[in-house]
Amino acid sequence: MTSARDLATRREVARAFVDSSSARVIGAFLMLAVVLRAAMGGLIWGDLVAVAVVVVLLGPVEWVIHRMLLHAQPTNRVAELLGTRDSHERHHRVPDDLDWLLLRRPNAIGSCLAIVLPLAAIALVLGALQLISPEVARAAAASTTTAGLLALAHYEWVHLLVHSKYRPTSRYYAHLDRNHRLHHFRNERYWLGVTVDVGDRLARTLPVDRDAVPMSDTVRAPLATASDPF
Repeated sequence: MTSARDLATRREVARAFVDSSSARVIGAFLMLAVVLRAAMGGLIWGDLVAVAVVVVLLGPVEWVIHRMLLHAQPTNRVAELLGTRDSHERHHRVPDDLDWLLLRRPNAIGSCLAIVLPLAAIALVLGALQLISPEVARAAAASTTTAGLLALAHYEWVHLLVHSKYRPTSRYYAHLDRNHRLHHFRNERYWLGVTVDVGDRLARTLPVDRDAVPMSDTVRAPLATASDPF
């Protein structure tokens, strides 16, 4: 097993991230999206709308995916078909195992396609119905795809960072680090946001007092040498 706990510096984390199948797949999709958008010409108002939509929806979407697909019940056919429940359960068994911490190649491809295909379909429909011009629809779809893939890459980076031995120094990333460790080592039904806590705030799964949350029966002991990772 290759452990994220072996990564002590931000440089080591970055090297492990770049070498991962997840980063390579997302990077390939992202490069194609950027090239496609650049070929469509300069920025337009639709680009700003696209980025705003991703920013607004990021927190709730991240929460829903984490709760409904990653921590799905065995009877959830969608999660079983996608393999998200099983792979995430393996991650929770040994949180620092790099083989299951980042998206495996098939899951990374599926995640990227889940961003690209619906947006492409929406662009085609909006253009065909002439609700907006086909040019604006295509440009907005390419920009939204780019922003969505960047958000996915950031998710993977943060997830790897908080499982490594490196402790973030910025207030924002230290906050994310604490929340995700609580999610693993306190109760998996809380602190579901990885890169942003908006979804947790809306769903009331971001308790101020961690001691008010009961220890989950399925929580896993941390691999750190200390008995309490906080």
